[in-house]
Amino acid sequence: MTDRNLHYLLLVGHQRANRRIVETVCSQGLPPGQPKILEFLRENQGCTQKEIGRGCVLDKSSVTGLLSRMEEAGLVRREICPQDRRAARIYLTSRGMELAQWVSQVCDSVDQLGWGDIPQEEREQFMATFRKIIRNFENQEELE
Repeated sequence: MTDRNLHYLLLVGHQRANRRIVETVCSQGLPPGQPKILEFLRENQGCTQKEIGRGCVLDKSSVTGLLSRMEEAGLVRREICPQDRRAARIYLTSRGMELAQWVSQVCDSVDQLGWGDIPQEEREQFMATFRKIIRNFENQEELE
């Protein structure tokens, strides 16, 4: 593996950014997995567990466990969907929203650290290319 391999660079980038985020949020008592759900729900209040799994790239059993612990901690609440009583909509509580805003600030600071002195134009080009790479992976998964 070298820094010329996409998979290696993806791994290194994810590990370094994730380590910074986890160190900060875990020091405040949030276990791994919960911060990304908080951040996702901040932007997607009232979504289903399945939507959370898709948006956070987590499997069903992981989402179930995380949401149960978050509900016990008073960070989220569930409301049964009137159209489909088998489904529940997930909402942040006021405490959950406060933590979600803090998590977003932590993630923004890690993003800024990663971007460093890279000019805005290069940032936008990188993000556009990276979205294409993700779309390529998603398209391949749909074919399988």
